[in-house]
Amino acid sequence: MAIESLVEAGAHPRWVRLNTIKTTLQEQLNTTFKDFTQVTSVDDVITSTGKAYYVDEHVPNLLGLSPLFEITKTHAYTSGAIILQDKASCFPAYLLDPQPEDGDVIDSCAAPGNKTTHVAALVQSHVVAEGGKRCRRKVYAFEKDSHRARTLEKMVNLAGAQDIATLSLGQDFLKVDPQSPLYENVGALLLDPSCSGSGIVGRDAMPTIHLPEQPGAAAKKPGPGLAKSRKRKRENAALGEHEDEDEDERKQVLVDDDGEELVISSEKEMRARLEALSSFQLTLLLHAFTFPSARRVTYSTCSIHAEENENVVVKALQSDVAVRRGWRVLKRGQQVEGMREWPVRGDIKAADGNEEVADACIRSYKDDGRGVMGFFVAGFVRDPSAAADVVAEQETANQQEGVGNTTENNDAEDNGSDADDDEWDGFDD
Repeated sequence: MAIESLVEAGAHPRWVRLNTIKTTLQEQLNTTFKDFTQVTSVDDVITSTGKAYYVDEHVPNLLGLSPLFEITKTHAYTSGAIILQDKASCFPAYLLDPQPEDGDVIDSCAAPGNKTTHVAALVQSHVVAEGGKRCRRKVYAFEKDSHRARTLEKMVNLAGAQDIATLSLGQDFLKVDPQSPLYENVGALLLDPSCSGSGIVGRDAMPTIHLPEQPGAAAKKPGPGLAKSRKRKRENAALGEHEDEDEDERKQVLVDDDGEELVISSEKEMRARLEALSSFQLTLLLHAFTFPSARRVTYSTCSIHAEENENVVVKALQSDVAVRRGWRVLKRGQQVEGMREWPVRGDIKAADGNEEVADACIRSYKDDGRGVMGFFVAGFVRDPSAAADVVAEQETANQQEGVGNTTENNDAEDNGSDADDDEWDGFDD
């Protein structure tokens, strides 16, 4: 890709996550990137015509490379030691930050597998840090779409995460029983559901990236919808033809995070689509809240729309299950360092004017010069001591104790006791 095409491509670097299951940052700097020059900003790496890398300041083990560098031809890429993953897409697993005491992890909508392998690497890193050799914690990855499930399986195997990640291919997370003994130790859940994909960097401008094929595997053709769209645009351009601009102004094409194209012809249709998506997203989030041992959840989308982002967070916090089980937003001051320092936060108006909730939400925009896609992520933590069901149990116990005391007082009166009628004067609350 020529330098002049970088603007069209959105001026984004090639973000590369070092897969710590197989390698380390230092090892890759000594091998794959030994001939590279380190630069100090995203702008420098984008405009570099040579070999340059930028060590990200927010997400550990993440490098930004020049878009011109053919990273897919390196052994590190084909072996799964490094993974192409947008910086913003690394936020959910990093924000979740599953600790040993959090137990097992669930990735509810796992394909294509970048976030699954990232959270698996984080789980493994804690085992190594504690001197362990074998990870006994599990990452349960669900993907209901059979085609996307095959991609997930391939990605997990390539990353070497198959001993950590347990794949539930073709299984819908919403149909999983939270009370199942299999998930009794699940303490952290990552939710990255289908969304409008409105934050995704233009697919037509950027080169297509494919996972390395396993030896002997037959090459697969691109998905039909997207491949035809690209081919048609290239053919029209070659013939000097241009699509009707007025028609383009009347219609919007949403390309969701599954790669599916949906033509939106009116504002009303757009609102209906966003309402349907946000309803599904909220249902998924509330289902995650019901897992008995759950204590941490991240919710994310590659959308710029408040309906799918802050609005969902606010509704989730106001839900019966959140109040009953003590779920609250993960405040900015309690987030891992890199996410705490990320400067772009949620929209206060979209968060119903709640500044604390808005500040807890993390956003990114694809055209703001930070070199990332449009993205949103928020974290939730559970405080059992603040749960309404705990309060209700205490109230019930108090009531039962009060009834017992009242009975004793009545018995005393019947026996001619001098007990003071005002000794018990009801409940404070």
